[in-house]
Amino acid sequence: HSYVAAKLNGAGCTQTVFEDNALEAILNAANGTPRMINKLCNASLLVGNSSNLNIITADAVMQAINDCELG
Repeated sequence: HSYVAAKLNGAGCTQTVFEDNALEAILNAANGTPRMINKLCNASLLVGNSSNLNIITADAVMQAINDCELG
């Protein structure tokens, strides 16, 4: 959680971007690998943007995982 929070803070983000269960899904799928966490966060943000989401949900993350062929 702190890794993603630090990345978001570094980008100037001050609001909640990921639901807790969405972030857990990213961390579990990435097995703690920073590069994969970044990839899944980016993919999840793209899914969320295309779906007009205000916050990234676990469903959006699962779609991103499938898009990245990790599911």
